[in-house]
Order: sequence, then structure tokens, then C-alpha cells
Amino acid sequence: MVVRQGETEKNWFRTERFSYVNGAWYFETREGTFQGPFENALEAELELNFYLQQTLSQSIRAGTSY
Repeated sequence: MVVRQGETEKNWFRTERFSYVNGAWYFETREGTFQGPFENALEAELELNFYLQQTLSQSIRAGTSY
């Protein structure tokens, strides 16, 4: 991985945003909250996309970047 001059190397990792718990689907937000339950993975994915659109719209209206 290429890092900027003067910076130490960083190890990045990704975690799965979706979870299947007790027969229901959930997604985790950047803020660390779990949203759900949803009946299936597709519904959870669609709701995540809606959540992200709403979050982006709110940050644009507030004049902040997310």
C-alpha cells in the first residue's frame, strides 16, 4: 500500500455491514447502530441505500460533508 511521505503504513479492514440474527436481517451504520429487522437480505440492502441517501441529503442541507 502506498502511503504519503512521513506517514506510517496503516492496515485497513472492512467488515460486513449486514447481519443475519435469529431469522432476521440487519445492517450496521457508520455510527455503530443496527437497523432492522428486515425479512430478507434484499430488503435490508434497499433500506441501507435509502438510509445512506437520507444521511447524504441531510449533510448537504446542513452544509457538512459526510
